[in-house]
Amino acid sequence: MPHPHQLNHIELLETISNTLSRYISESNPYLLFNGLLKDLLKLTHSEYGFIGEVFHNADGTPYIQSYATTDIAWSADTRKLYQETAEKGMIFGKLNSLYGDVLKTAQPVISNAPAKDPRSGGLPKGHPPLNCFLGLPFYSDNQLQGVVGIANRQGGYNQALVEDLAPFLSTCSNLIRAYRNNVKRLKIEDELESYKLRLKSALNKKENTANTQAAVKTDNPVQLHRDFRFCLHTTSLFQGQKLVTLTVKEKVLLKNLAEQPNTIVSHQQLERLVWPDVVVGTSSLRALVLRLRKKAPGLPLKSVSKQGYMLETNTTDTCC
Repeated sequence: MPHPHQLNHIELLETISNTLSRYISESNPYLLFNGLLKDLLKLTHSEYGFIGEVFHNADGTPYIQSYATTDIAWSADTRKLYQETAEKGMIFGKLNSLYGDVLKTAQPVISNAPAKDPRSGGLPKGHPPLNCFLGLPFYSDNQLQGVVGIANRQGGYNQALVEDLAPFLSTCSNLIRAYRNNVKRLKIEDELESYKLRLKSALNKKENTANTQAAVKTDNPVQLHRDFRFCLHTTSLFQGQKLVTLTVKEKVLLKNLAEQPNTIVSHQQLERLVWPDVVVGTSSLRALVLRLRKKAPGLPLKSVSKQGYMLETNTTDTCC
């Protein structure tokens, strides 16, 4: 007998295509995976779920740190916990559970009667009903990399759905691997920039001191939204009275955006300006923007999908 909600393969392909398109313009993995989870729940007609990466404690015990989790808070305490961990990732570490069985076996788990399933660890008091559950592992280099969990599909889950969702799991694996590679590259770039700055300081301490003194001067800066100011002459960024420490590439990026305020500067143009002697892809520029946003939360640096970036300002007056 066919399932009341057969998987729509066209919608699955659209979901994967839209997700990969969002990855090109979205630097925050939590926003990306939350959108992906919503698409998955709609696609499978499920009520709630999670997508997470697998890590291990010091003793080797596996656990899941989520990138996306449906808000199913059933009390003030659980609602507070969800709000506090939504952007950092909730931790799922109970091995005596249905998702825990995925961690232990690295195999899919289908349970259409969780209350009677010996693998289930039960539910906390007040937890929404769990009528059925599907836990799906995904891999990287034949190692368990992450877990997708969805629940409460009318008619339950089956092996056919597990097989149909293979492209979705492959997409999850590729996205996490891409983010991990970006993080590694950022660390190497940070270390390289640190050594360059230390070398420059050692070779010309006097010049470095003069530059520092010049950076403190904030007369008539380019005024950005949200209490940010940027000086074109010294390429110095201030948040209030605080000087934000920038790397050379971050300064070049901001200077070129500030010279054309409220104007979209294309990805290609920015890549040529920031990396004049190296051919790079959009992922390098996206990683640089992510690092800058982390240093200056609230900086009015707007991403325009498939076009470029724009720095919003209150005034176009320059400074210094």
